Amino acid sequence: MNNEDQTKKPSEMNPEELPDGRAFEDEFTRDFLQSTEESKPGYYPFLSGTGKYKMDFPLEGTVGEQGYALKDKDYEGLFIGVNAGDIHSAIRLNYYSTDEKGREDSKLDMINDRIGQELEYDKYTSENSTLYLSYFETEMYYGYAGFLQNEAENGGIRIIYQTECVASKEKCEAIKAESIDVMKNQIESIQFTLESNEGE
Repeated sequence: MNNEDQTKKPSEMNPEELPDGRAFEDEFTRDFLQSTEESKPGYYPFLSGTGKYKMDFPLEGTVGEQGYALKDKDYEGLFIGVNAGDIHSAIRLNYYSTDEKGREDSKLDMINDRIGQELEYDKYTSENSTLYLSYFETEMYYGYAGFLQNEAENGGIRIIYQTECVASKEKCEAIKAESIDVMKNQIESIQFTLESNEGE
């Protein structure tokens, strides 16, 4: 592969050159992927339509075109479906450029209403963002709900990641802890790009 091929985005490449997996087979999803080089095993670099955040994207995930919404760089709503064997997951992300520091409690209240539970959130602080994250369970699903606040400029992402195990009860119990770790790692990979002055 020459240097020109290495700088091409997956959407610009010949489909025969792409990795095998739902993320690269789906044309709409492929537009968000930045490289055919793994960011970590089984995941590839993803950049949001706003350009405001990036994350590791699972090879067997797709972005639902029907449920996608974009308004300039002000709002983005996307729904990611992931089928990984006996684990079927749905990730809903909503980015708002107007979310500002100091109003996190109201955002978490909105997420609680969406889940239908009063969740207790752990707080994780990094260099330029703060993540509020809570585990939850319902009769059918388990997962994480959270909110990621940009600390360098306005902007926040509301996150609901829910998983259903479709195997036997015994097998589901055996793989549950691992799938919970996968979900948490996926959410923690979401990062703001902090390139507000580029591409204006």
